[in-house]
Amino acid sequence: MPNDDAQLAVTFHDTTKYYSLSDTEPGDERIGIGDPTTRTEAIWQKDWDIKPFLYKVYETLPPIELTRDLPDTGLPALEAIAASGAEALASQVVPDRALLGRLGLLTNGSLERTWTTRDGRVHHYRTAGGTGAQYHLELYLVCTDLADLDAGVYHYSAIDHSLRLLRRGDFRAALAEATGNEPSIAAAPVVLAMTSTFWRNAWRYRERAYRHTYWDAGTSLSHILAVAASAHVATKLVFGYADPLVNALLGIDGVRESTVALVALGNADGGPPSAPAFGRLDLPTRRLSSAEVTFHPITDMHLASSLGSGAEAAQWRSGHWHRPAPQPTGELTELRPLPADRLDPRPVEQIIFRRRSTRNYDTDAEIPFDAFSTLLERSTRGVASDVLMPGTPLTHLYLIVNAVEGLTPGVYLHHPERGAVELLRAGAFRKEATCIAATQQYAGDAHVNLYYLAHLPSILDRYGNRGYRLAQLEGALHAGKLHLGTHALGLGAVGSTSFDDEVVEFFSPHAAGKDYMFVTVFGKRRRTRQS
Repeated sequence: MPNDDAQLAVTFHDTTKYYSLSDTEPGDERIGIGDPTTRTEAIWQKDWDIKPFLYKVYETLPPIELTRDLPDTGLPALEAIAASGAEALASQVVPDRALLGRLGLLTNGSLERTWTTRDGRVHHYRTAGGTGAQYHLELYLVCTDLADLDAGVYHYSAIDHSLRLLRRGDFRAALAEATGNEPSIAAAPVVLAMTSTFWRNAWRYRERAYRHTYWDAGTSLSHILAVAASAHVATKLVFGYADPLVNALLGIDGVRESTVALVALGNADGGPPSAPAFGRLDLPTRRLSSAEVTFHPITDMHLASSLGSGAEAAQWRSGHWHRPAPQPTGELTELRPLPADRLDPRPVEQIIFRRRSTRNYDTDAEIPFDAFSTLLERSTRGVASDVLMPGTPLTHLYLIVNAVEGLTPGVYLHHPERGAVELLRAGAFRKEATCIAATQQYAGDAHVNLYYLAHLPSILDRYGNRGYRLAQLEGALHAGKLHLGTHALGLGAVGSTSFDDEVVEFFSPHAAGKDYMFVTVFGKRRRTRQS
């Protein structure tokens, strides 16, 4: 797999770049996509009659009720957020039905807050954010017999917070085979599979929806890992698997809807029994929309980055790649995170329900350096994974610091292995922050902008086209952890988007040769006046 022709990923990345169409046009009309000479508008949505329904609904399967009563687990949110998933390996805690419901509700569940679209449909916000609120992710669970749930393949239904049984029996061995006998999958009593239904996001964002698939997956995975950590359940993210085998088990086609990540939940003695034979599922689901548009670059990119067998998956993940740590040449400032006894004691369950996207920032205030330090340090510790290595992220984290106590305003690079930030260029860059973030004012108002950039040639050389999925996901995973952390520190954050080449140009010469992956901004919220 690492030897595949990764030029497709390079071409896809170039053709899904954002650029500025106009400095004066409002809203979506200011953003173009692809080749600037074609002046193609980035936002596709035109026909509200075919807007996709944002839930997957199995029409003939009875619901298995889940409780909405979520007792606090007690672990402080910033402890849960920073956990890699490996800390709980010795705990031997086995997930139960209540934990599966907790994971579903706090990762992809519906909130009471709603919004009404132009076509008059009322939608619920979810507990984890999604690009443009075009919620396209689904959760499936493959488990052995649990204390209060039979072995089977289940779908988590976000529309009514319930489970639907798709297959009865223990099919974990099929996942172990699909992953090339990845040990964490073979030992897990429950494996969570996350999928994306591409059309739900592509209706608005065209081909760039494939990037959003992994941005939103990273955000949701940050919730999954924190919720599992709070329950002392071991986790490991697995990205090496045979796509057709996993998709077949879940009963999805791999083109319209496809698996994007696996999560091993728990650690038990002994491997799974042989899986029962299974055929194609023919379960009717509610139609997403009256018509769908296929964006072929998404299909081509996904198929080109897929693995065909467990043996191929094992080969793909063999030999972890460690990104060389850049050597600092500028002034280093050592981070000073808050000690454990000064962390907000509220558990992650409370923080997730408080989570919002913050677009109004107090430009007259600075945020404390210890809060800034805590967020950087705890969001980038890394996770237990078959390919992502804790402490050595694939992406480089560049920062625009506008207002942090005791820190010179300017452009910085985070050195996680040194626990420090390096000053690359001092100066006031609020105007530039606004411009490169697709002229969105909140980026200039925010106290800190975080840009996750990757050297794609190195990643693709090691991981092939599938490495593009990792490059897009990792920054969003770290940003999702940071976003949750801001609410535990009385701050706020929002994920954003940017003009790709303008980002690289702004952070150059240091960032020359790298590519923009993800951006989030955070700071102290500005209280709006009540009318």
